[in-house]
Amino acid sequence: MLTVSGYYVGFMALLVAILPLAANERTRLVGAWLAGGLCLAFMALRYDAGYDYFSYRQMATWQVDLSFLEPAPAALARMARAWGEPQLFFIITAILYVSCFVSALVMSRRNLAWCLLFFVCLPLIYLSAFGFVKQHVAIALFMLAMACLERGMRLPALVLMLVGTSFHYTLALYLPLLVIYPLLRSAYPFWLYLGLLPLCFVAGPLAKSILSALGLYAHYFEDFSGGGEKLYVIYLLICLGTLVLWKHFRLSLDPWAFNLMFIGVALYTLFITYGEHVARASYYFLPFAIFVICDVIEHFRDKLLPSLISGMLMMALFFMSLKVAAGNQDHDFLNNYEFYFLSDEALVVGNGGQS
Repeated sequence: MLTVSGYYVGFMALLVAILPLAANERTRLVGAWLAGGLCLAFMALRYDAGYDYFSYRQMATWQVDLSFLEPAPAALARMARAWGEPQLFFIITAILYVSCFVSALVMSRRNLAWCLLFFVCLPLIYLSAFGFVKQHVAIALFMLAMACLERGMRLPALVLMLVGTSFHYTLALYLPLLVIYPLLRSAYPFWLYLGLLPLCFVAGPLAKSILSALGLYAHYFEDFSGGGEKLYVIYLLICLGTLVLWKHFRLSLDPWAFNLMFIGVALYTLFITYGEHVARASYYFLPFAIFVICDVIEHFRDKLLPSLISGMLMMALFFMSLKVAAGNQDHDFLNNYEFYFLSDEALVVGNGGQS
């Protein structure tokens, strides 16, 4: 059996081997979907990997009442129960998550090799989806909805947003984006972006009061939990670094992608003092950092050093996520990874329940 490190090292080695296909204009689609298939298989076949992995496994068996769940994950859990195979829940959600993300990346018309590497390595995207399954499926649907909206496909965007809301109700908060979307396509003054971030930091208590008065997620603020500061710093640095490069080098950035990422960083700034579980409201927008970083690299495409530094940083972030998981006080939510069909639970089921 592979060692724990072997699973992730093997996965990353295969991904790096496939990415040159995605970088080539003639084979970009083949490479993208091969890499997506690898990501899908690695996610779908996981066992004991993900912060809430066993909570979802209990939902997919008969151990937990499903009445509190949003309708879409509840339906998938009931399907898994009916088939007597809890892993079906993870297989279907992996298919939805990865296929929506890869489709959005392909629709962006950017360098797919970089897009896929950032998708896998940036924190709070691929590896985080191993745990917070409901919200991350909603995030993937939101990502694809925004890609459709950018191409003028309003009805598919609306349908994707509604399906995403059925996976996680928080996505309903962002339905107004379908109406105010044209505002996201404009670049705004440098000073406006820079001034909004400290304003968001001091406006946290006001946002808490408004949401509590409206009865929206008030209980999130009552149960304070820390964490998330290091992840916040990573995305804050990406945002500020992009702004500085934009100002200094006159980068040709896509305002659509930058504005969506900026909303995520602003929301993170707004709620970080109340803990990571509240700051998760920003997770819908942070993946647009994939496109922003791609645009920055494209500006310096004639220079080798920025590409080398970016690749090394992404690898470091990927394995840093594993190290952070290993140091979690509750439990290591990533490094216990093994394939489901090799796990003790699958072997017991395969032997008719005899251990």
